[in-house]
Amino acid sequence: MPGDIVFVCTTEECDAGPWEGSHDAMAHCAEHRGHAYTGRPAEEVDAEPLPATPTEARDNRNLQHKGDPEGATSD
Repeated sequence: MPGDIVFVCTTEECDAGPWEGSHDAMAHCAEHRGHAYTGRPAEEVDAEPLPATPTEARDNRNLQHKGDPEGATSD
């Protein structure tokens, strides 16, 4: 499945992307007001997708209830 879907900006005048990772598309669209993105099958996109930016794995659980003031970022 990975590599089968790429993410593209859906704004007509925008030629940024496509991206392998949705987080890269999300970052682009967050920087440009009014832009949005969607996933498309890789074979429908003409350009070569940009490699996904590595992301740091995080524990999203809220650990505040366990008394840790750093919550999910604590070790």
